[in-house]
Amino acid sequence: MKRVCFIGASTVEGMGDETGLGWPGRLAALEREAGNNLVAYNLGVRGQTLREIGVRAVAECSARIQDRKTDLIVLGTGMNDLARIGTGAFRTPQRRTLEDFTSLVEGLADLAPLLVVGPFPVCEAKMPFLSTVSGMKFDFRNSDIDEATWSYTKICSERGVPYLDLFRTLVNEPDYMDGLEANDGLHSNGEGYQVIAKGISKWEAWQWERHPSRSSQSAY
Repeated sequence: MKRVCFIGASTVEGMGDETGLGWPGRLAALEREAGNNLVAYNLGVRGQTLREIGVRAVAECSARIQDRKTDLIVLGTGMNDLARIGTGAFRTPQRRTLEDFTSLVEGLADLAPLLVVGPFPVCEAKMPFLSTVSGMKFDFRNSDIDEATWSYTKICSERGVPYLDLFRTLVNEPDYMDGLEANDGLHSNGEGYQVIAKGISKWEAWQWERHPSRSSQSAY
């Protein structure tokens, strides 16, 4: 049975989802409904930056992956590095964010097949966001997330890693955006996470990795 590690921060963990499933749990449920069994490991930890995720990522995934050719890792990039603090400076300097992202992608891709899901939009009307982890206020802006999306896409493309940009889809998706407004502006509700799960389930790279024997189907 295929093992899938979902690693990231709070949006992978499923913060805000009243069922606690998040999009990884909902994606796994969609697969089971379609008759595709998998073992899903949610390795999301709220509040973590890309560098903090990188400290634990390879070890946590290694402990769960049995077959490095057929098992799968899905990285949810999250937004924590992209927050502005204080006078408006980024929580993580932009250059370091890209360095940390590159290092994380390369380390995970060396371990097993890797898919990367880009950051999601926020409800700016509810910013700044008060973190229960650090007690700090973070200001997230969709323009910053959009810019990071382009950089992440380029880095993954250069390394042959499939990347899914859901930002432009979700920012125009009422169920997702309404869920953000109903919650804290950073994390959507169950309906919003379901939209994400459905989007990933239709992604060609996800379908190919779930059924790698379909050699005629491109993973990109």
